[in-house]
Amino acid sequence: MSLIYVFLLTAIMNTCSGAMSRGRLTNDLLKNYVKSVKPEPSDGSNFSVTLGFTLLNLDDVDDDNKVIDTHSYIDQTWRDERLAWEPSDYDDVRVLHLPADSVWIPDIVLFNNAGDDYKPIIDMTVLVFSDGTINYIPPYHLKSFCETGKQPTGFFNKMNIERYNELVCKLAFLSWMHDVEEIRLVNRSSHIDLSEFRRLPVDKYQVKSTSVQVDPMKFSCCPGSYDIATFTIVLSKDPKYYHDHASASDHSSEETHDHHRDEEDKL
Repeated sequence: MSLIYVFLLTAIMNTCSGAMSRGRLTNDLLKNYVKSVKPEPSDGSNFSVTLGFTLLNLDDVDDDNKVIDTHSYIDQTWRDERLAWEPSDYDDVRVLHLPADSVWIPDIVLFNNAGDDYKPIIDMTVLVFSDGTINYIPPYHLKSFCETGKQPTGFFNKMNIERYNELVCKLAFLSWMHDVEEIRLVNRSSHIDLSEFRRLPVDKYQVKSTSVQVDPMKFSCCPGSYDIATFTIVLSKDPKYYHDHASASDHSSEETHDHHRDEEDKL
């Protein structure tokens, strides 16, 4: 029997064994699991959800209505001790993929949603680790409202003050039903993740800065306070974009003026 044959046979057997262990693990974890019940830490500590925001690209910026359309990931991490296991009991399986609709998911929504709905672009799975930590990273197309920020000074501002302003766009997330006594929100970072951001050459805006802040807020409808995680994106209009377009516009105007002058000379 050749070494290659032995290697392949061993790999196949390990793969089959791993698949069987994952199947057995999945059945054991979900057998008596009730996904409508929120996880509770056994040590009595506050239950928390860590949020992160990864900006992929700006799909659109509506200047008239002050609305930003983004393609992004919303990274959510929490711990559900009911889904913890001992890896040695399952052939050292340490991570498991499960359908998102098979486990409890935080009811995190975009509070200042400017779109029609708030749903992931595609159905997702969650990553479950052996200590019960769950990672859920759904992709979204999000629309939210912006406000006009401070006007920059200098040469371009003198040319056209309206063209070179800033937009301050805030995406505010909160748990729809759970106040701070039930869910605390924690920011993963003090800034939005731009490591995968793809800026198109035709974009008239550039990302100037980002920030993340979590604050409790009270609402007239409800007695408790709710944590709101606010992801702020400050956009500045790209001077180069408008300089190029202004030059093209001026060139077109000169051609039109020359054409009219030629017509007048003929008369």
